[in-house]
Amino acid sequence: ERTDGDRHLFAGQFSTGAGASLKLFRIFPVVTNAMGLNINWLRHVLTPTVSYAYVHLPTVSPELLSFPAAGGTSNSMTFGLENKLQTKRARGKSRPQGVDLARSTISIPYTFQGHGNKQGGRLGDWAFDFEFYPWPRLRVETDWTYPSHFIPGSRDARIPAWNLDVVLVGGQGQPQAQHAPGIQAPARQTFVAGPQTELALTPKGQWYLGYGHRYSQNDKTEDVLQFDVGLSEKWQIGTFHRLTWKEVAGGNKRFFNLREYQYRLRRDLHDWIGEVVWRVDREYGEEIFFTLTLKAYPDLPFETSETYHQPKLGSQSSPFSPIQGQRF
Repeated sequence: ERTDGDRHLFAGQFSTGAGASLKLFRIFPVVTNAMGLNINWLRHVLTPTVSYAYVHLPTVSPELLSFPAAGGTSNSMTFGLENKLQTKRARGKSRPQGVDLARSTISIPYTFQGHGNKQGGRLGDWAFDFEFYPWPRLRVETDWTYPSHFIPGSRDARIPAWNLDVVLVGGQGQPQAQHAPGIQAPARQTFVAGPQTELALTPKGQWYLGYGHRYSQNDKTEDVLQFDVGLSEKWQIGTFHRLTWKEVAGGNKRFFNLREYQYRLRRDLHDWIGEVVWRVDREYGEEIFFTLTLKAYPDLPFETSETYHQPKLGSQSSPFSPIQGQRF
């Protein structure tokens, strides 16, 4: 450290991990086109997995110097089991190719006791995920968690979180729901470490419809609806709506609230993607934001925004306001 109090800092964080898996499969001679399923033999793939992850404390305290790629400390092992049901389908005049019909995963982590881990040496919550693709243009996905430690008959024995997504795609060509993006509201972009996958526009003449249900214990129950359509090779429009059926804040409850709606216009500018979004949120007011994203560097967007009718800090008496109780 220098005499004037200044010093040079180098921020770093060590992490490592390992994983192992085993694939087991069996083929069943099932051929049927009932309900248009187009099943040509079935293959069941069973994959047990085990993985270990360790993330050490950063060399500099996050309170003093933080960097976006840094993660929290971890010293855990995760056990999982994946099931897949596959068949073969032909697209057009091409040869039949293997496709997934259904996929399910179950996993549970075990956290080792160690530095900074006061609750170590115990199992975490069970995580379940199920995906179903009966037809190429439909995807149904649901996931939920279940506590591994609770008192039988208590409120803790309930499912703390459950999500359901139903995605339909259609229009020109042969869109595949399995590879369509998940339901996601347009939002102001910030730096996110790693590759970005939500940059492509909906192809011309194709549409995307997504319905989602979200449940969080002692928090909220809501539905979301997203619709996107490709007007041309360069233009795309879309909407997003969020309806909260029940919301809990302390001892207060609120029912049937159109919490948020958004309208989006996107344009392919050759090397860039331009996006204009008008957003109305009951708790935050109205907002218009414009984003320019360079395709070669999608994790570093340029953005400007303007807000209207935004509640003033400290002026909200509603217990559901996310800025309630804040002061300058």
